[in-house]
Amino acid sequence: MSQQPTLAVVGGGAAGTSLIAAYARRLSSEIGGTAADVIVFESAQRYGPSVAYAQDADTALLNRPYSAMSVDYGDPGQFRRWLYRRRSAAAPAPTRTSLRPAPAGHFVPRNLFGNYLEDVFRQACEDLALLGARVTLVPTAVTDIVTDGTAGRLLVTADGQRHAADVTVLAVGTLPPADVFGLRGTDGFVHQPYPLDRSLDGIGADRDVLVLGSGLTAADVALVLAGHGHRAGITLASRSGRVPDVRTDLASSPLPELLSDARQLLARGDVTLRGVHHILDSALRAGGTTLAEALLPYTEDWDAPDLLRHRLADPLPGGLAQRCVGALAPYYSALWRALPATQQRAFLRSRHRTYNCLRSPMPTTNAQKLLALGDSGQLTFRRRITAVEPAPGGGFTATYADGTTTRHDVVVNAVGRTIDTSAAPPSSLVSRLVARGTVVPHPLGGVRVDPATNQVLDAGGGVREGLYVVGDLASGEHFHTSSMELVARQADTVAGRLVPASDRVLAGAAQ
Repeated sequence: MSQQPTLAVVGGGAAGTSLIAAYARRLSSEIGGTAADVIVFESAQRYGPSVAYAQDADTALLNRPYSAMSVDYGDPGQFRRWLYRRRSAAAPAPTRTSLRPAPAGHFVPRNLFGNYLEDVFRQACEDLALLGARVTLVPTAVTDIVTDGTAGRLLVTADGQRHAADVTVLAVGTLPPADVFGLRGTDGFVHQPYPLDRSLDGIGADRDVLVLGSGLTAADVALVLAGHGHRAGITLASRSGRVPDVRTDLASSPLPELLSDARQLLARGDVTLRGVHHILDSALRAGGTTLAEALLPYTEDWDAPDLLRHRLADPLPGGLAQRCVGALAPYYSALWRALPATQQRAFLRSRHRTYNCLRSPMPTTNAQKLLALGDSGQLTFRRRITAVEPAPGGGFTATYADGTTTRHDVVVNAVGRTIDTSAAPPSSLVSRLVARGTVVPHPLGGVRVDPATNQVLDAGGGVREGLYVVGDLASGEHFHTSSMELVARQADTVAGRLVPASDRVLAGAAQ
């Protein structure tokens, strides 16, 4: 090991970018902070966007207003300002100061957030260099991590190179989507839909398409196909048939009464699903509706077009529920861990899908477009799909619980993210680390981590020094870590651990 410590970040996407940006912020605010040398591993062509926010169709929108997106959870308007600067710089000089910002509820293409992440990544690397770090970018996937006989680790890349590190942060993002019906490798099956422009480009306009899933990814697939001039039928099919809620422009606020109720619930130490529902219902009643009314489309299992029409016509119940669910985000991890294990499993089994629909609703414009495609007869929503098999002579046959079947030329996998480590490809880094026991699968998803530090835990519950997780792999412990806000919170926690303790003492003494 060199005298100057080395920090390895496995993944240069949104989670990795959040981590190195948080590390640079922490170091720059310390007295005499000493930066570690940094190595970032990312197999994609760009650092920052990764697959999730790569260059793609402009019709693939963020599902959150740009004013709520940032790699720094303490500065939620960072992306918004980046957009304003970009817009201003592109305008003729005489008009720059007179440009009016877009509405706060505006939804922008995902690739714009990718461009922002690329800029943040580049700036963080420059900042780290100014703070004394040597920053090395390795455009190759890490395939294994092994101990080197000391306190550090060796990271093995796909080309056989080995890189030594004192501290390693796993920021690998989401696991590949599950291949529910074992179709991977079959002609006409698209396993990974993102980037959509690239994966859907080869689908002929007259080919009938089955999209597996009915969530945000499935909606993106349908809208991008339609935007490309697709003429044949498109079917969104899933087991539940549930589509995301429709996001409203109701003004967000901290909802202090709800947050106070959440703190009291945690302080009493008797957190239950019933108790969480009670504080949500109280907040909704104060706003003029109820939890039962907000959940009606889901508890009564409405068809997707009926849900979309209802939410567009009457956004109040769903909008208030979305605000409440969003306001509780800082308490997710504590509330989740306080629930009895039986209730955690019950939530994942029967209520998680509804939660996701409210937590990650679709932009209003997308809901309107989906309804228009449905009304035209081109788009169909189906539920309770049970099987998809290659058909003799080509194409696929889909089977549903009522015994009906449909035939399709192409199948696009849009089942969304998974946090089940057993779904990782056998040759992947995650699978190797699980097989060796370096990381231990959490029974509720992801791997076991110390909730206070995000350090990886071993089978006995002890921390693995110098090994951290940021992002989806911590989902079992923290719950719902796929949003930028929650990823940024984890990144800041880990970055705080990476600043040498002596620097923190010096900073405290100077206050």
